[in-house]
Amino acid sequence: MPELILALDVGTTTATALLADVGGAVLATAGRPIVTTHPGPGRAEQDAEAVLQAALDAARQALAQAGLTASDLAAVGVTSQRASLVVWDRATGKPAGPMVLWNDLSGSGRAAQMQAAGLFSWPQMPSCKLEAALAAAGPGDWLWGGMESFLVWRLSGGAAHVTDLSNAWLSGYYNFVGGWNEPILAWQGLSEAMFPTIVDSCGPVAVCDAAVFGAAVPITALFGDQQAGFFAHGGVSAGTWKGTFGTSGVIIASTGETPASPMPTLPPEALAGLGGKAFFCVEGMIITAGAAIDWVARGLGLFSSTTALLAAAAATRDTGGAAFRPSLQGLGAPHADMNASGVLAGLHPGIGPGHLARAAVDGIAFRAREIAEAMGPLIGQDAPLGVDGGLTASPVFLQALADALNRPVRRHTVTEATAYGAAMAAGFGAGLLDEAALAARATYEGLIEPRVSPDEAASQYRVWADKVF
Repeated sequence: MPELILALDVGTTTATALLADVGGAVLATAGRPIVTTHPGPGRAEQDAEAVLQAALDAARQALAQAGLTASDLAAVGVTSQRASLVVWDRATGKPAGPMVLWNDLSGSGRAAQMQAAGLFSWPQMPSCKLEAALAAAGPGDWLWGGMESFLVWRLSGGAAHVTDLSNAWLSGYYNFVGGWNEPILAWQGLSEAMFPTIVDSCGPVAVCDAAVFGAAVPITALFGDQQAGFFAHGGVSAGTWKGTFGTSGVIIASTGETPASPMPTLPPEALAGLGGKAFFCVEGMIITAGAAIDWVARGLGLFSSTTALLAAAAATRDTGGAAFRPSLQGLGAPHADMNASGVLAGLHPGIGPGHLARAAVDGIAFRAREIAEAMGPLIGQDAPLGVDGGLTASPVFLQALADALNRPVRRHTVTEATAYGAAMAAGFGAGLLDEAALAARATYEGLIEPRVSPDEAASQYRVWADKVF
């Protein structure tokens, strides 16, 4: 029996379990939907207990599909949506209230107060929302963490309260040197005892309680979702980059062991903690990517599904002059304008649904070009972009992306690349794979070459930008 790895990937919309062997073969995948509620403008919450159960159900289904049990597993890798916030009871492990998501903007006012006081914060970070969550919970012996911390706590039967560098960095509480930021904790009146311990992203993170899956399986990888996806593309060496296009769109470029920032709105971030060393990256986000496609399709009532919209886009030569800016929940990198709204421009009587479908696809591709241009020398002039995520299943989107970037794009052979990356990282953390083997597991479905010249690509981008900004 080959040594097998189970990855749990808890994203914003889906909990996915992926079962792979150390050779990189995917044996089974299973998924469960995750429901988000919006109790007010700018609010986004989930039921953490329901999310946990969705992940466990997906894991059990994947094992059943492969005809295996937890006793066949060598390791488990965990990855989840970053910058979420869960408060739970230390004794029972039960959540005190809803999980507050990364895209919840209820902490915008508190973030502004913290910034005015000279304390680092950002509206999407837990540091500007945890106080409110604790106040709503009331008196108690509470712990807190992101979804990754809550998952590992429950998987380990309450034995491990941990997070990794990639998640800690985006909490707003990390001091960027090697621990929790004491001035912020003191300013908010919080005890470090309720904070998770920061561990390496790969290595002996925790051990699953035998009561969870039926065997005491080591957890050997713990990452934020985008960083886990990076491992699917071969590792963390400087100069490598990748893009994930799903609900949101994220482009990450590694800067190796040296933090670098091409501009203030693209600050350094942690990519991973490995062997006691920190590896860094820069990240640019299109906050609404696939979600924007869905809104144009169903929110505007133009198409029955995103599949129908993408088919219409593929059948339409151009936008007819229409232009779409996918900023329905703020404008991410390199603008960092969380108050921005979506823009649909260039409308006239000749515009039809097909043109708007094409404009939606092109708008996401042009936002990717904005981010790539901002990253500049970090990604080189000609390096192809490796991509993954649900939206990359669309040939029309891949071609639009290659045209907008004016460089080749290559799609990862594994659709669930974030979960696959978590599995390969767990193999690395368990000592089953070395760096060379990890790089060899990154495979692609060929190159999509741009169909326009550099001048044409630049001209089309300028036309789009002039209409939507």
